[in-house]
Amino acid sequence: MENYFLLKFINRILRQYIFIILTSIILLFISATKSFSEEDVFTINDIKVKGAIDVNFSREKYLNRAFSISFDAMMNKILLISDLKKVENLKLKEIKNLVKSFKILEESYREDIYRAELSVVYSEKRVKEFLREKNISFSLPKNITAVFFPVFYINGEMQSLNENFFYNNWEKIKIKNELINFILPLEDLDDVSQITKMKDNLEDLDILSLVSKYGEKNYVFVLMDYGKAKLNIYLKTNFNNNTTSKNISYEVKNIRDEIMLNSILKDLKLEIVDLWKEQNLINLLMPLSINIKFKHSKLKDLDKLRKTFYKIGIIDNYTLEEFNINNSNYKIYYYGNPKKLKGELLKYGYELINNQGVWQLYLHE
Repeated sequence: MENYFLLKFINRILRQYIFIILTSIILLFISATKSFSEEDVFTINDIKVKGAIDVNFSREKYLNRAFSISFDAMMNKILLISDLKKVENLKLKEIKNLVKSFKILEESYREDIYRAELSVVYSEKRVKEFLREKNISFSLPKNITAVFFPVFYINGEMQSLNENFFYNNWEKIKIKNELINFILPLEDLDDVSQITKMKDNLEDLDILSLVSKYGEKNYVFVLMDYGKAKLNIYLKTNFNNNTTSKNISYEVKNIRDEIMLNSILKDLKLEIVDLWKEQNLINLLMPLSINIKFKHSKLKDLDKLRKTFYKIGIIDNYTLEEFNINNSNYKIYYYGNPKKLKGELLKYGYELINNQGVWQLYLHE
């Protein structure tokens, strides 16, 4: 019997040593900063260039043009409109310095026309350093779906959806990197009646009741009121249960001027996307750190967590500071706030809880 308990004790000790040795091997990879991950990049796809093949033809010229186009596309994706001018006219050499790799997906020289399609991969680490030096915050918004509900008054008269220029042309006007998939509503007399009653008291209008029938809680409600050569716009959005509102006005002499209205529509789209970006803004000058304890039962739990950290854009880097057979302690450097970090971890099945001053991370099976 004594030999049995002795063997059992030795077996338990050996298991702990084996765990520690194997975890030490994993530690060599986990302690590296996240920025060296293959997933830690910005990838811009579908970059197309073409031009005539003549005596002045240069393949490099078109590839350079592709780099410039991809950089512009990336900046439009992650920066607010007000910050785009800060990265204008960047030299090609500086753009190339931010590129991690690129791939030519298609290339042809047919009929004296050169055509190419590229995918350009930017290093997130270098891009962050570039933006940090310029004191620019950037956004990492996801693509979302929202109901676009436009209400248009002209000289006090509400236009039907068939007469509503913004409703009829919303999907025709395109902007770079559209992050929001808009659902357009159907004409509903009850909705018209409800809006008409609440026109002068919009803060009390139950917009969610108007859009919930479309199976979506995210919405963009726009009230446009034209009169005396001015178009006043009240904009209210709800993205992931965060509501914002904004007032915009335009001088418009002729409300039937389609060129002017198209310009306003495009500007309105950009404003709406900016509101979504602002909710996902990352201030690179103010990184935070947090110590968390992760309870695990097997080695693959550590590897799964490591891969999750790589996928979360607001995590800059992290280290595995302590570990044993049951728990691991991490120090994470991230941008944003604890609420944002909790939300990002929850998307991957992890719950971050503050338990009497100690942050603990749990995996939902």
